[in-house]
Amino acid sequence: MTDNDRTGCIEAGILENALVMIAVLEKSGKIVAWNHAAETITGYPKDEVVGDTSVWKKLYPDAEYRNSVTARIAAILKEKNYFENFETTITTRSGESRIILWNTKEISGSGKKRVVTAGLDITKQKELDAFRESIVENANVLITVLGRNGEVLLWNTAAEEITGYLRAEAVGGREIWKRLYPDPAYRKSVTKKIVEIISSHRYFENLNTSVTTKTGETRIISWNTREIGSGTGRLAIAIGRDITEQKKAEEALVAYMTEMTMRMKQPVEIIRDNLRDVAGLMREGKITTEEAAMMLDGQVRNATQIAANVQEFQKAIAGKNQSIPEAYRKFLEGD
Repeated sequence: MTDNDRTGCIEAGILENALVMIAVLEKSGKIVAWNHAAETITGYPKDEVVGDTSVWKKLYPDAEYRNSVTARIAAILKEKNYFENFETTITTRSGESRIILWNTKEISGSGKKRVVTAGLDITKQKELDAFRESIVENANVLITVLGRNGEVLLWNTAAEEITGYLRAEAVGGREIWKRLYPDPAYRKSVTKKIVEIISSHRYFENLNTSVTTKTGETRIISWNTREIGSGTGRLAIAIGRDITEQKKAEEALVAYMTEMTMRMKQPVEIIRDNLRDVAGLMREGKITTEEAAMMLDGQVRNATQIAANVQEFQKAIAGKNQSIPEAYRKFLEGD
């Protein structure tokens, strides 16, 4: 066996065992080679494909779509004799749709020009990307991906809804941060805090800041970040949870506790003093049992009124603040 024969065998082995679909075409589009991966991906065996051009109509059965693909290929080849990362959807023999990423290269041999076409099946990758995108877009938290210089690369639907700024207004630059933090002094303090945290931890958790929405409303956002990617491609993903209503509920509970403490202090002290007086008079024998009972009945009425006032105030607080957690709401409403 000559060196050329050995080389030819090696090349044939590589072609046949490659994990990507590889076809060798003549200028007319007639297929002269069709590897095992091409058979596996499309469902069409080599003996039905080689020496013919009809497989392309089978892979692209819809005439309108086939014509659009052909037109796009012609437009590309008009400028250069190859194409890269050209994405199309084929229909396999079983009727399944597969997304293929095509790359071609023109070769010459035996005085003939041929085209080597490599097709990478990216269907699973596309499905996974679509799944991830669906999760990001349907999440009820603000999600943004930032470049190395803080530029916004992704801005999900919740980010639009919370801030009022559309994706087109946020992606591609850093101006959105000046809009969300319009006060220079506050923006500087937030930036300083972030730098201090990242310098030691490379990420931050539950960092609360107040942003100003497009309508001028103030919202409290709890931020969490993580780095994604590696090397020069390292990015940061920031997730912001709108805790404005939660904070209002917490403030309402604090206000409730403060108000109730003030309201109950004096009447409880009065009951305490009255009970102390009754106890003292009884020890000294200055009042009868009936008189003591009447005085105690009075304190029971006072205590009952205090309990009624507390319950009424609790229900008012719970009704006014719908964001109060369910467990607290049941306690306040007396359920």
